[in-house]
Amino acid sequence: MKLKKSYQLYASFGLVFFVMLGYLVKFFPSTLTGIDRQIQLIVRHNMSDGLTSFYKFVTNFGGTVYVPILLSIVLVFLVLKKWYSEAIFISLNVSIVPILISSLKHIYGRTRPSLQHLVVENGLSFPSGHASTSLMFYACLMVLICQRLRNRQMKWLVRVLVGMFIMLIGMSRIYLGVHYPTDILGAWLMSGSMLLMTYPIYDEVRFKWRFKGVQK
Repeated sequence: MKLKKSYQLYASFGLVFFVMLGYLVKFFPSTLTGIDRQIQLIVRHNMSDGLTSFYKFVTNFGGTVYVPILLSIVLVFLVLKKWYSEAIFISLNVSIVPILISSLKHIYGRTRPSLQHLVVENGLSFPSGHASTSLMFYACLMVLICQRLRNRQMKWLVRVLVGMFIMLIGMSRIYLGVHYPTDILGAWLMSGSMLLMTYPIYDEVRFKWRFKGVQK
């Protein structure tokens, strides 16, 4: 119970920061111009054909084609292994993200950067759908993998690799010119807070179902 409250507290902090950031995006966007521009310059300062091809490839792993395919593969594996709570946890979390993103984009109404877009993107900008979906999917996957690993070093290796991959997808959106850095931050805050809220519920259900023999 104490650990559950800690997760809820961190989730609350994340949501507060998201609301604060969203308030600035909606009513005082000029206050974010400086930091957005600085990060854009850092990420895009050494653009090349090779780097552009790399980021175009990486960004697909947060999009509406690769994530559903990967999620379907993961769900089939989890159901075959009779890990039902894990399947529900990752599928519900990933499925709700697009609904939230669509609603939030219309609430904040932020247009995309005026930079040259290196990929075709339509619609509004804040928060980033790719960044939020990738964090939710790969972080959920990381949780499931780490729960089955016994070696502490392997767990940290998985966390570091997944964290780096999530960051690369976020950077790809900035590099490709279709999102402001604060779009990425907002997406991470939203998805991260959601994950922190749902994880202890899932972990409790998983424990009960394994104890009762409902699942392995």
